[in-house]
Amino acid sequence: MKGIALILTVVLVALGMAIVLGLTGIFISSLVASRNIHFSTIAFYAGDSGIEGALYAERILGVLPAGFTCNTDGPQGSEDNENLDTCLNQLDNGGYYQYIVTGASPNKTITSRGKFNDVERTIEVNY
Repeated sequence: MKGIALILTVVLVALGMAIVLGLTGIFISSLVASRNIHFSTIAFYAGDSGIEGALYAERILGVLPAGFTCNTDGPQGSEDNENLDTCLNQLDNGGYYQYIVTGASPNKTITSRGKFNDVERTIEVNY
């Protein structure tokens, strides 16, 4: 009977550790999902900035010329398709957007991809 206290203590400690480790796994996965939602929101608004940037550039320039780029570090427009213009712009928060303008008036499409910390969101506008 004297050894039963030690065995009972070991069983209770093992059971307690199993519960704590199980709950820790649940909390860690919730924290990762929460962080990705935050990054997703920033990526979405970076994509929205790309749409606004394209519309602003078109308003200032009139019609976006073939090969238009707003950043010399960004990719150039496709040379074999004069209706495809692309622009890459880095934001202050570390995210960036890239937009592509296709088509001609009145059926233009702006597709903007926002990215922040390996999370990407794409927005498309037709006008």
